[in-house]
Amino acid sequence: MVWFILFASLAGGAVFVERFIHFHRAQISLRDFLKGVKNCIRRNNYVEAVAICDDAPGPVPRVARTAVLMHDRSRQEIHEAIEAVAIQEERLLDKNLPVLWTVAQVAPLMGLLGTVIGMMDAFARIQEQEKLITATHLASGVWQALIATGFGLSVAVAAYVAYNFLVSRKNEMMRDMELCATEMMNAFAESERARRRDEFDLADS
Repeated sequence: MVWFILFASLAGGAVFVERFIHFHRAQISLRDFLKGVKNCIRRNNYVEAVAICDDAPGPVPRVARTAVLMHDRSRQEIHEAIEAVAIQEERLLDKNLPVLWTVAQVAPLMGLLGTVIGMMDAFARIQEQEKLITATHLASGVWQALIATGFGLSVAVAAYVAYNFLVSRKNEMMRDMELCATEMMNAFAESERARRRDEFDLADS
């Protein structure tokens, strides 16, 4: 069973490294990104706003890009388009995370199973040797059987900590997407109010 636990730990480690790199590459400065996009929206330069979104990595720019491309639609249509993209991005962020969670849950069970098998084997040997068995032999068999449990718990703890770390990074990106969507809607509303003021001033003149 130790070999199975080792394989599970390698799988969990590979998932953690892949997700960590993915999240790191997708991380951006939300404040600077929104500042650049909103400046383009104020100037009604939506082509440049889309270019800024295309140049930035991660789910937040893709949400902003969708909003910019839908700027001439109703608020309801923009909101629905953003929500659809956010759902898709969340699925991409969740990719392979269930594997790490499964390792955290299964590793201690495999360790316990390995210990039970080891104890069964140890007592089977005791029964075979009858009076020739000593306390040293018994302790040795029990110690070897407990290795699986110790290894399984160690892998489970590491996998659980890694999973929670990645989930916290994912939730942070989800909050950034929500904030980005709100800021984009506010920017469109501000741009619309500015346009109406200009039309009103032009009509008065």
